[in-house]
Amino acid sequence: ARSDGDLCVQACADDPQVAVHAIRNLARIGFGKVAIRWSQLGFGKTSSTTPDAQTPRNLMGFKDGTRNIAGTETDRLKKFVWVGDGDGPGWMTGGSYLVARRIRMNIETWDRTSLQEQEDVFGRDKGEGAPVGKAKERDEPFLKAMKPDAHVRLAHPHTNDGATILRRGYSFTDGTDGLGRLEAGLFFLAYQRDVRKGFIPVQRNLSRSDALNEYIQHVSSAIFAVPPGVRDKDDWWGRALFSKEA
Repeated sequence: ARSDGDLCVQACADDPQVAVHAIRNLARIGFGKVAIRWSQLGFGKTSSTTPDAQTPRNLMGFKDGTRNIAGTETDRLKKFVWVGDGDGPGWMTGGSYLVARRIRMNIETWDRTSLQEQEDVFGRDKGEGAPVGKAKERDEPFLKAMKPDAHVRLAHPHTNDGATILRRGYSFTDGTDGLGRLEAGLFFLAYQRDVRKGFIPVQRNLSRSDALNEYIQHVSSAIFAVPPGVRDKDDWWGRALFSKEA
């Protein structure tokens, strides 16, 4: 009930009321043709795409997205994010594929875990965000210094034949469940050129032995094709999809 869907709409604003109103208006316009299958309200600063920006923290208190692809790294964006000629249908060239996952965090269990164990689980220290054995957040991690089941070690491109994704996730909290536990976690959003070479191999690796799995649960999943953006005043979004040349 909280996965898949035919169309994906993301609305962003400093005030959540503005984002919600935008979705309401789109649903109103499409009444009788479309219906909202599921939605998720997220908050916080999304994973940075500028190297000099401060890395946001997730609800577990750790920095999230330290090694994200920067908006200035055009070569890496071309290699890992933007769909190229010949990758698939012509209408996707210049676009990207979005994976959306609602990942619930077992906050209460995590909060009772010692700081040392939390840092071992991630492979970084909680304060600075530096990888094990290093001093600064963006120091190159020495993966073998981390525990074999550390999250950073298992998610790193070197462990996944170079697989790389662009993270743009948000935190969420939806009150409590029937047992008084926080219904909270990470609304994971990631863009990539090919999910078969990006998210899927990384997630399979994490699902096998990631120590973080004890504290999280994937409860929603979807994948969407995102066509390229509007190029000029005569263009419109999705034009190539509906044109004869596609």
